[in-house]
Amino acid sequence: MSRNRELLTILQTLQTFSDCDITQSFSEGDSDVLLVSYSKKNNSFVITQNDSEISYHDIDSALALLEHILHT
Repeated sequence: MSRNRELLTILQTLQTFSDCDITQSFSEGDSDVLLVSYSKKNNSFVITQNDSEISYHDIDSALALLEHILHT
């Protein structure tokens, strides 16, 4: 499975199970570098990096940001 497909699956899973409190973390060593969750209340993906939080209402924009962050 390609990296992009894996990221898309993660986002789809977060959205599908939005009634649950799920946060996907991406770590480097012992430190979380990136956190991704889905807010049912705001109908948006929440991406947190370095204490900065960005929300996206559509999956394509959230996927594009994740790809950019993880591939740079």
